[in-house]
Amino acid sequence: MENAIRVRPARSSEVATLAKLVKSRLPDMMSHVRRTDSVETHLAELVPDQALLVATHGSRLAGLGALDLDHRRILACYLDPEVASPDTPRRLFESLERHALRFGIRRLNGVARKRVAGFMRSLGYECRPDPDDENNILIVRDLLELADDKTREIFRLCDELGVPEDYGVAHRMPLVTEAEGMTSAGRDIFEREQRLIPDAADAFKRMREAALTSNIEIRLVSGFRAIAYQANLFSRKLDQGHSMKEILEVSAPPGYSEHHSGRAIDVTTRGVKPLEEDFARTDAYQWLLGNARIFGFRESYPRHNRHRISWEPWHWYFKR
Repeated sequence: MENAIRVRPARSSEVATLAKLVKSRLPDMMSHVRRTDSVETHLAELVPDQALLVATHGSRLAGLGALDLDHRRILACYLDPEVASPDTPRRLFESLERHALRFGIRRLNGVARKRVAGFMRSLGYECRPDPDDENNILIVRDLLELADDKTREIFRLCDELGVPEDYGVAHRMPLVTEAEGMTSAGRDIFEREQRLIPDAADAFKRMREAALTSNIEIRLVSGFRAIAYQANLFSRKLDQGHSMKEILEVSAPPGYSEHHSGRAIDVTTRGVKPLEEDFARTDAYQWLLGNARIFGFRESYPRHNRHRISWEPWHWYFKR
């Protein structure tokens, strides 16, 4: 049955099997990879970004698709004709396109066999001859055609502010959906009420109370921030003479901040200035390192994080 096909991100445990398939069926997929890198290593690098997708029918592999985010291109789309449904390739491409759009990619390109030109055009791709191989075609699609109004508005705000178009890809920061239906998480250090989604607000309150039993005070600095608020924050900093490069070292642009989700908190404790690395030298930070995961919170931007964001020991994200 068609609805039995499921498209999802590949798991780390599946990489070895997928690498064998790629080497035997998709050798061109690895043509740009350094010779010192193994196929398995390259595929494993795609997993954290969810840029390697598989289509499955029960426990059987129906197909796979892969994205090269850095070069904004589709690496491959493989189908097993014995397992895939007629709609599987379309669903794989739609999933790859939506995922690329999440990272702010506005045009997606790739290389395909000439024989599938009609199918690629039916998906909305422009096709032209590949000057390097007469059996191939070059494909490109404007993903803005797929963007909803909220995504278009994020792109408009970022363009207006001067945020680099490749920010999402360069920092591996996907767009964040603005939360709705939030509730109070308590008052912050400035006596402002902060809001989070209900599960995050409840978890934060329980975490704060648990810390108090160890004589640790965790104080809230901020919670939910709207996309419009983040845009105004950038505008004010630009008006104050800060460069975009300076601002991006400490703040995510509108549409990319975890605070939009209603799941992120900035915290501090008594005796330290909020939003400073000094927080990492406090008992509160050490307590969070040992206990925050019990309540569903993780440190988003530790030292040397993959997002190339400055270390933020005060920033924690609820993921449960």
